[in-house]
Formats: sequence, structure tokens, C-alpha cells
Amino acid sequence: MKARVQKTVRKPSQAGPRKARAPKRMTGEERSRQIVRVAAGLFANKGFKGTTTREIARKAGISEAVIFKHFSCKEDLYKAIIDLCCADHTGQSRLMAGLHGKHGREVFLSVAEFLLDEHENDPTFLRLFTYSALEQQSLSELFIQTMGAQLLEFLEGHIRELAAKGAFKAADPALCARAFLGMVIHFVMAQELYGFKRRFTRPNKQVAETFVDIFFEGMRRR
Repeated sequence: MKARVQKTVRKPSQAGPRKARAPKRMTGEERSRQIVRVAAGLFANKGFKGTTTREIARKAGISEAVIFKHFSCKEDLYKAIIDLCCADHTGQSRLMAGLHGKHGREVFLSVAEFLLDEHENDPTFLRLFTYSALEQQSLSELFIQTMGAQLLEFLEGHIRELAAKGAFKAADPALCARAFLGMVIHFVMAQELYGFKRRFTRPNKQVAETFVDIFFEGMRRR
């Protein structure tokens, strides 16, 4: 006798088709970060005068009112962009955080390597800063007053310290700090903004060591 095979008949689902899950709603902090990222990208590509709040809102998928809810004035947005590009999670400059406990030549080498690597990996802030200066926007001034001034004061202090120990000759520490940063920043701008890297490349470590050698040789007490 053949065994009967019982077929199981599935009843149609009474629940109907599943609804697509709604996207997770952003928290206020997440939304603020999104606005800052979008604004920074647009400013870096089109300049400040070439970017409108309507365009920022459209790219972020929000209304202009949401932007003004998070950033009541452009200075607040500029400060948030500086923090996004330059600060760690505590609000401290990432460059300055990496200099803790370093002295002498190591300080200058760390500064040069950080700036070279940072702008090569992502030239967004370099472009933002340049647009801001050319278009007379306050972002560049805000940066100079805060993180820029902090770095210069730190370098000036180390130059004074090395001069007091007899390693450096007597010279204006403020001018010397700016001379050192000028070498590094000019190289970065030439490579990333002016297109020199299409014709000239060197490992960043080699560039940093060469600039520090030049600076220390020029500052050495005879």
C-alpha cells in the first residue's frame, strides 16, 4: 500500500505586505554634524559666496529653517566647521593634542608632519580657509584667533626655551615661529592648491625632516 503524502496548503497571510521600516530619525547632535559636513563640503568646492543656505538645506535633505534652528548665525556655523576639521572629541586642537610631552626638534617635526599629512589626506579645510580669506569671511579670522594663535604661541615658547638653553641664537620668537610655519604651509598650498604635486612629489617625512633641518641650521647659535 502506498503511503499517502499529505500536502500542506499555506493560507494567504492575513497581515498583508510588510511596510518598509521608516528611516531612523536623527538626534539634534547628529543633525548638527550633518549640516556642518554638508556646508563644509560645499564651501570648499564653491566658496562661501557661491553657496546658499538653500543649497545646503537641499543637499542635507532638510529645510532652511532647520539650519537656522541649529545655527542662528554664520559665525556659529563657522566655529562648528573649524571644530569638525581641526578638533578632537573634547574640542581641543588635534595638532596641539599630539604635541603633549614633546620638546625641541621633535615638536617642529611633529608640527610639519601633521600639517603635511592632514592636508594631503583631505584638503577641505585648506580650501575653506583660502576661500574665507579671499572672500573676507570670518571663518579664517576665527581660526587665527583660536587654533592658529594657540599653535604660534606654543612654537614661540619652544623657540624661547631653546634660545635660553643656548641651542638657538637670539632672535624674535614670533618671527621665527612664522618663518617655520611659512615653509610648511607654503609647500602644502603649492602642492594641494596650485597643482605642484602633479610635477613634484616627495615623502612627507622627508619634506618635514628637510624643513626642520633648514630651520634648525638657520637658528643654531654659532
